[in-house]
Amino acid sequence: MAQVQVDAAALGAAPAADHALAAIVARRAELGFLELPDDRETARACIDYARALDRDIDTVVVLGIGGSSLPARAIHSALAPAYDALAPRGPGLPRRILFADNIDPASFGALLERVDPRRTLWNVVSKSGGTAETCAQLCVVADRLPAAQIVCTTDPASGTLREVARARGWMCFDIPPPVSGRLSALTPVGLLPAALAGLDVVGLLDGARRMRDRVLAPADNPAVRLAAALHHHHVAHGRAMVVTIAYADGLYAMLEWLGQLWCESLGKQGRGSTPIAARGAPDQHAQLQLWADGPDDKVYVFVTVASRGPDVAIPAALHADWQYLAGRGLGELLDVELAATIDSLVARGRPVARIVLPRASAEAVGELALLLEMTSLVAAPLYGVDPAGEPGVEDGKRRAFAALGRT
Repeated sequence: MAQVQVDAAALGAAPAADHALAAIVARRAELGFLELPDDRETARACIDYARALDRDIDTVVVLGIGGSSLPARAIHSALAPAYDALAPRGPGLPRRILFADNIDPASFGALLERVDPRRTLWNVVSKSGGTAETCAQLCVVADRLPAAQIVCTTDPASGTLREVARARGWMCFDIPPPVSGRLSALTPVGLLPAALAGLDVVGLLDGARRMRDRVLAPADNPAVRLAAALHHHHVAHGRAMVVTIAYADGLYAMLEWLGQLWCESLGKQGRGSTPIAARGAPDQHAQLQLWADGPDDKVYVFVTVASRGPDVAIPAALHADWQYLAGRGLGELLDVELAATIDSLVARGRPVARIVLPRASAEAVGELALLLEMTSLVAAPLYGVDPAGEPGVEDGKRRAFAALGRT
């Protein structure tokens, strides 16, 4: 079976990083995420819940922020049809999934006005149970839509959200205690919205398990190769930014999630590098000038698919100057631009790597998810930081709580 391929050869040699892999493997039980591909019971519970849900429910709104939203949105974006929210809904059709991951009153207020409360399920996600933004959203929903149908994803035993859910009789799905929010893609954080959208949850786990076995092996380990190369380019060559470019629209949200994985795992004690998510081909017209001709302080990782599925043919040209496009396809054009962009950067000595999915299948997306998680964690020992915890985020939360009068 085709696998996700990582081509980091153009990044050159990097010091051995087996010790970094060993450091993460030694903390396997503490981190928890490497066991998730084997948890078929949770996957079945999510699928069963989605199948048993009232068929009149055609919209699911996920209330969560950061690790309670980004992993789920990454999976959904990669696997659901493009512009899925615009598709007609009805009994037996996959449900529309919306991610309300901010508290801007302009956007959240508009959402409350536009959804049909009789046909909407609210999936409230907070592991701690006390995330201010999510709790505020839930309070608004419960007040304005007293008959709202709500399901929670949270810690199995503790936290205010669990307490409120018990009191109100809301069903809860559990986030395993060892697993942090940013590593929760394969818990109900990611699996429940995927199941509600009719996506292949089992395929996700199958792909993740396949990649898990690859990234635990000391030989030919794609996560170790990539982490070591990115770290080496930073500390040895001053390339402190990692630009990741998706040449498949559905994969862009995966790179936004990678930003969280990279920042929260590595950005500590004055260390770490800066991730920048970009999208091909639009950012060729917005950022390529800087990439190719600006400061040589970045590493570039292109993420794409080998097979895009049915292409959209370009018909007869409307003008003689456009004749070179006639008879080609939009996917063909995108692939040509991908190759040209890489060639342009390589010709200027810019370091480039590639991650190629065979296609945007559940198995391949599961592989990519596990690869991004493990690459971020393996990089932490190389930087000499602990990948667990997020002290900078916690300090910001404490200051916000103090300003709001929370003791």
